[in-house]
Amino acid sequence: MATPKKRPNPPSGGGGGGSKPNPSGGGGGSKPNPPSGGGGGSKPNPAKPPSGGKPMPGLPSLPTGPGRPKPLPGKPGGGGTPKPPGGGKPKPPTGGGGKPKPPKWPEFENDPNAPPGPTPEGPPDIPGADDQPAAPPPRDETPVAPPTDETGDEKDPYEEYFKQQEAQRQRNAIAAVRAMLDQYGLSSLYNVIVGYVQEGYDAETVMMLIRTTPEYKQRFPAMEALAKKGRAISEAVYIDYERGAASLEQRYGLPKGMLMGNVTKLLEGEVSTSELNDRVALASSASLQAPQDLRDTLSNYYGIGQGGLTAYFLDPGVAMPLLEKQYATAQIGTEALRQDVGIDVGVASQLQELGVTQEQAQAGFGEVSRQREFMSGRGETATQRTLIMGNVAGEQAARQQIERIGASRVGRFQGGGGFIGGQQGGRSGLQESST
Repeated sequence: MATPKKRPNPPSGGGGGGSKPNPSGGGGGSKPNPPSGGGGGSKPNPAKPPSGGKPMPGLPSLPTGPGRPKPLPGKPGGGGTPKPPGGGKPKPPTGGGGKPKPPKWPEFENDPNAPPGPTPEGPPDIPGADDQPAAPPPRDETPVAPPTDETGDEKDPYEEYFKQQEAQRQRNAIAAVRAMLDQYGLSSLYNVIVGYVQEGYDAETVMMLIRTTPEYKQRFPAMEALAKKGRAISEAVYIDYERGAASLEQRYGLPKGMLMGNVTKLLEGEVSTSELNDRVALASSASLQAPQDLRDTLSNYYGIGQGGLTAYFLDPGVAMPLLEKQYATAQIGTEALRQDVGIDVGVASQLQELGVTQEQAQAGFGEVSRQREFMSGRGETATQRTLIMGNVAGEQAARQQIERIGASRVGRFQGGGGFIGGQQGGRSGLQESST
């Protein structure tokens, strides 16, 4: 069998020496370097260090020519480990040119709760296998679209804030005013309230505007007159006055509406609650509880008909002291009539001014009725006026005259017609009554 001939190295175009030709074109007796263009059957020589010394053992030979990698930056002489082409981490060996086969984990093959199988990047994520904590989930950096209005325009946050504040102010003002108007019986003005509040008025200003409406003036008719007098009252006081009037009607058995129908006149006449109570008590006594003869006397003295007696006592145009005086005068005149003693309003009024009460009048006119005979006969006599002033009013001169007349009448009867104390007493000087 013929021995194959060795393939000679191709010439590089340079001169030779006595040894193997150097492809680089230089002479000498050293071994030729591999050609820069690749190819050839001989093994490459180990790379020489940049200093030109001996090659370091264990290092592969570096290619020459344009394909030689550039030295790492920052290290002189091109030292360091060269980066793989294309950058990034080196790929694991494929073992034949295909995709890397994942290793088998037989202990998890039949376990339904086993972690997911291995991936090309490595074994499954088993808890506790990796000491490093798991990376947090990535944040959602998607920008949130700002709120928009009905037209699609972006809303101004400050404008939205002020809108919310204004809406809250309107709700509070409407609620406050509405609560007051519900108490006043003016719920029908709700839409008016809403309109004023939407115009920007606060609750206090809205109430001032409400007081100018016709509905308010109809509900509180006395308010305007009291304000002009400088005696303005609040709505709460007005309502309390109405409630007090209704309570007096029920307490004294007055016809319903008799007081409520006069509240405006009473308030405009500045009749207080206590005075109204006194008037009602007096009116009830005069018109409802008083006997008929007292009603007749009131009618005769003051021309008050029985139908208008209560209204007369409730009339704020008639002062309460005058009503009390007239009622007491009528009581005195009534007691005189019950004793069959007729007196006019002047005498009755004079007795009332002297402080004569109804009980004193009852007792005094009883004596006047028994001494009626002193007004006639022989000897000294007395007028009815004298008898009234002496027995009812307790006037001293009148009482002395009555005592003399009484003594003379008794002595005359005892002496068989003789005259005792034959001096006739003078008159008292008080105005005599024609009756």
